[in-house]
Amino acid sequence: MDVASPQQPLIPRKGPFRRALPWLVGLAILVLIASRVPVAEFRRALGQGNYVALGFVTLASIAVVLCTDSLSTWIGLLALRLRRPLSHVFAIRGASYVLFLVNYALGQGAFGYYLNRTGVSALRAVGVTLFLIGTNFATLLVVTTVAWLFAGDNPAHATLWMTLLISCGALVAYLIVIAIAPGFVARYQVLAPLFDAGVRGHAIAIAGRVPHVAVLVLSYWVGFRVWGTAVPLVAGLTLMPAVVIASVLPISPAGLGTTQAALVYMFSDYAPGATADERHAAVLAFAVVYLVFSIAAALVIGLAATPFAKRLGILPQAEPRR
Repeated sequence: MDVASPQQPLIPRKGPFRRALPWLVGLAILVLIASRVPVAEFRRALGQGNYVALGFVTLASIAVVLCTDSLSTWIGLLALRLRRPLSHVFAIRGASYVLFLVNYALGQGAFGYYLNRTGVSALRAVGVTLFLIGTNFATLLVVTTVAWLFAGDNPAHATLWMTLLISCGALVAYLIVIAIAPGFVARYQVLAPLFDAGVRGHAIAIAGRVPHVAVLVLSYWVGFRVWGTAVPLVAGLTLMPAVVIASVLPISPAGLGTTQAALVYMFSDYAPGATADERHAAVLAFAVVYLVFSIAAALVIGLAATPFAKRLGILPQAEPRR
């Protein structure tokens, strides 16, 4: 029996410690970064940004991110020959943004629950969710690798280059397995959607995810410019995809800690300031404020989308298929 029931939900319940653990991990990373920046410089940097403009830009960015995310998800479903109304995908994606603040995988799991409630068996819904998560990461990997080909040589990024090359090799190996579809793996129902999509379906889903990744990259770059840090467009386009990868690592909620570390590491050279401490403080101040504004914007949009999803009958309608 692979059907989720009220007693056996697709999204398992977690104890208080396990729910808090991602936040603790993210906060620990953030504290580690902040400990290397003088407090006085950080406070000064916090007072120099344009809060009002960044707040409006962040809200608009999250709204556009939701639109492109929904479209990319809809295309990913089409690659699996799963047809769902785009308006429904938009509503459930928006409603899941509140869960993304807890954990990236939890937000994705909510979409799997929606699929299960609209006629997809539980294990297959998990497989579809894995496909959507995997193609999202694959798109980020491909975009980042292509962008870094134009970034020029930087000895400080040698380790990241090696990580990208190893990851690309793993992606190629994965696609070879998908193309071969060995029976001892393909027969598992939870993995069936991956093999049903094939290499062609993966390519369609990755191509459909590119506009979403582009919006994520540009939103950070625009945020930097509005805050007062004049990051060149070329640097934003080539380096920011790596920051986006850090922001969706499923180890902390809303990219807490990982995103701020990547921003400080990648963009301190472009920040205003006569010393390295001042530049690090300037980027960290932006990263922290942008995180707070992003969380607030995601809450606003997620809470606004939830009643819309309920009015459509997405969550309580159709019984899970047995």
